Amino acid sequence: MRALWVAGIGGLVVGHILWLAAISAAIATSDVPSWVLVVASVSFVAGGLCGWLGWRAWQRKTSRDEARAVFLWALTVSPVLLSLTVLGVTYL
Repeated sequence: MRALWVAGIGGLVVGHILWLAAISAAIATSDVPSWVLVVASVSFVAGGLCGWLGWRAWQRKTSRDEARAVFLWALTVSPVLLSLTVLGVTYL
């Protein structure tokens, strides 16, 4: 059970750091709205891919695969939610 918690928290932290790096690079450009769309699109596609890979790992039912699945699912939470927020602020 502890491995699942560590994997989940690790996924949240890694996902948040990756999203911050990507959005910082987007903000540093001269064409911010276009790059925000690129970062959001990559976040959504990566979120779908990690969700699918996590589901496949969860179906294997070993403790290592369950921890990998939780990590992959948590990895996508922060980037997807933050991308939705930034898109709302930028385009609404």
